[in-house]
Amino acid sequence: MYKNICLEVEYFGKNYFGFQLQDKPGKREITVQEVLERAIRKLFKKKIRIAYASRTDRGVHAKGQVVNFKVDTAIPLKSIKNALNAFLPADVRVKKVKLASADFHSRFNAKSKIYRYIILNKAEPTVFSSDFSWHIAKPLDISEMLRISEKIKGLKDFSIFAKKANTYETCIRHLKDISIKKSKGFINVDLEASGFLRNMARNITAFLVKVGCGAVAYKEAIQVLNKKKPYSNKPAPAQGLYLIKVKY
Repeated sequence: MYKNICLEVEYFGKNYFGFQLQDKPGKREITVQEVLERAIRKLFKKKIRIAYASRTDRGVHAKGQVVNFKVDTAIPLKSIKNALNAFLPADVRVKKVKLASADFHSRFNAKSKIYRYIILNKAEPTVFSSDFSWHIAKPLDISEMLRISEKIKGLKDFSIFAKKANTYETCIRHLKDISIKKSKGFINVDLEASGFLRNMARNITAFLVKVGCGAVAYKEAIQVLNKKKPYSNKPAPAQGLYLIKVKY
């Protein structure tokens, strides 16, 4: 009997060319989807294509990526988890295995996704966080970042924060919440949205940082958001971004 198996997966993105399989001829950059499907094939002895909640870019990490696939199996869920983790490399791990309803789809059924961007806001960097955060030496004004974040949130056109915005049918998304908190020199910027455009989370973070360090004044930032002033986006580095949670 076919079962719809749902996995919650975490991974360290540095060694991967993003999550999604790369079908470009002559290119062999390995992806997270590729190593997951390879492990699934080893376990079930057949080629199975997975569905996934979010396509993370090259170098981006995940603590709560969700994937699902259908397979005819009698293997217990706990055994599936243990076996897949035995087949996977050390930088990709299955955290949970659940049985989903037959019509569940990890992407189409998602209500929202939460991404976290981690900034190390100290004068000196540390080698132990270089692959997991963006080091910014200049002190950031979190109150100003929060102030402008209130103007970013909502249901609106986010084309100024998208990579190749003209490739989308619409750039309207619902950015439900932005949370900015600092602890022990680290600033966590959490963004929850119904969906994200390519580079949207990293571009919004970079914009918040510009306001926080005084490179862009609040009034100027408002003009940018209202598209009354041109803005050239440059995304925050990939290594600071994490897919934290997918809500259903």
